[in-house]
Amino acid sequence: MTEDIVNGWLKKETGGAIKRFEKRWVVVSGTQLIYAKKEEQPPIGRLELPGMKISSRAEGEACRFDLESPEQTYHFQAESKPDREKWIMAISRICYAPTGGGMFGSSIETTCKREKLHGGGAVPLVLKRCLAFLDSEERLKEAGIFRLPGNERMVRQLKDEFQRGENPELDDADTYTVGSLMKLYLRNLPTSLIPASLYEDFIAMILTYNWSEKEGLLETKHLLTKIPRCHHNTLKVLCRFLYKVKSYADSNKMDLQNLAIVFSPTMIRTAGGNINQEMSDMKSMKEIIQILIDNHDTLFPPGDDEDEDDFHNVGGQDNELLLDLDNISLDDLKNIYTVNEIKYAVQLNQYKEELAACKKELATTKAELAQYKAEAERRQPI
Repeated sequence: MTEDIVNGWLKKETGGAIKRFEKRWVVVSGTQLIYAKKEEQPPIGRLELPGMKISSRAEGEACRFDLESPEQTYHFQAESKPDREKWIMAISRICYAPTGGGMFGSSIETTCKREKLHGGGAVPLVLKRCLAFLDSEERLKEAGIFRLPGNERMVRQLKDEFQRGENPELDDADTYTVGSLMKLYLRNLPTSLIPASLYEDFIAMILTYNWSEKEGLLETKHLLTKIPRCHHNTLKVLCRFLYKVKSYADSNKMDLQNLAIVFSPTMIRTAGGNINQEMSDMKSMKEIIQILIDNHDTLFPPGDDEDEDDFHNVGGQDNELLLDLDNISLDDLKNIYTVNEIKYAVQLNQYKEELAACKKELATTKAELAQYKAEAERRQPI
């Protein structure tokens, strides 16, 4: 399922005197839920989702859920409980968007845009709330933080409250419950904190890092400039906090390796979730997260507020680094030159490919134009 469009089979309760469930092909796209009798047939109904309420049924009706508007309630049934949860997440992020909710299952960019309308910042509120709760010496020392599961019922309750755009109190929860909630949010992101488009680049960086830590860190810092601003801010805040967790490893048993085991599957993923590829790269994925956590102060530009735009070239904007040419070493200058040379070479290849595509399209257009002209001349009366 993607963030933009979700489709599949659901059973929907029909109207009329006799109530029964019939299979419908359902598409969730934009702000609507559209349903038809068959995949290829025209829709027979549309529901505007923003402002509606969604709720799951009792355990005895584990596959069912309801959509409620002020005028009517619509009853649906999924094929399984996990399938129902996927539908609820996809639909709820649209239903509760007007109230600043719907962050579970939404991209970080979408969530930050929504939350800015309600006084939020450049890091998702649910993550900031979880980190603020966990950031105390007492909780940081608890053994197995992020390894032991929390209270499942309370995790679900807090998730639903955040999803509805509420700002729930966390005081009644424990360390493991809030840790589980935070991991659940990261796991449900449609795109990992390190975008899938940079997956291969980060994996390749490990080769450089193993050859030279200095070169590897320089390459990593350059790759981080390609990450969108909200991803960058969130990654920065998370790595900074996990470094703090690591500093209490004698008590909480969460050293750098254990943290990487827990968070690498959510912080870096392939496009489409290629499990075989990720299993093959598991060692490198864990090394990437260890590098980011252990060197967070070097890799992320300093700033007191994670919402500040205090870094270079975030989100693809080309801002030149400010260099102290009087104090910079020849090796550092050479490294910066090498990285920029590679960056510009990649950009040049991209422009060449785009130019070749344009030339090909132009040649096709010219051929079509010539064909139309010949056809027109042939049809002219003699």
